[in-house]
Amino acid sequence: MAGRISLKEVELKAWSSYFEDGLWDIFLGAMLLIGGIRSVTDYVWYTLLILPLILVLPLGKRLITTPRLGHVKFGPSRKARQRKAVVALIISVVAIFALLLLSNSGLALPPRMLISPMMAVWIAVIFGVLAYFLDFKRLYAYGLLYGMSEVIWGQFGKPVGPVAQTIIGIAILAIGLVVFVRFLRRYPLPAKGASDVKA
Repeated sequence: MAGRISLKEVELKAWSSYFEDGLWDIFLGAMLLIGGIRSVTDYVWYTLLILPLILVLPLGKRLITTPRLGHVKFGPSRKARQRKAVVALIISVVAIFALLLLSNSGLALPPRMLISPMMAVWIAVIFGVLAYFLDFKRLYAYGLLYGMSEVIWGQFGKPVGPVAQTIIGIAILAIGLVVFVRFLRRYPLPAKGASDVKA
């Protein structure tokens, strides 16, 4: 039993180290920042800036994180949690986009003053679910901040709401950059020939 607990602790430590690079924080902060700027300027083409952000996580992990930490092969339980996190993320994105489209469709739906709190709760919940399955504790705080920006938007509208989202995005992005720099200093590139780690 003790050996099994020790193995789980080693696997959790190896998994947690993959969030020490700050890439998730940078990704989420930049997403909020771009969304806020797009809404402040009302220039829809800023939305296209999200496309290169999609490459931040896979390329960053491959080119920056893995060379420093090695390629960790996780067990079935950890992979199952990853799959659940991916499913939760896909559902959340689809649901949020659907709600936004419906709110702008002209149909007889609740006003944005009510839709925003609904979105805020949904965002906080889905971030909490992701934080749980990914063992990424900062996501709890980010979910609350993101949800708070939606509530502000619903209460005060433009430009206060988009500005609040932009500020929160900058804050999360700054945290990510600090974590990223700390990661680079803590984990310099190892000598060539380092072997993979299996957890």
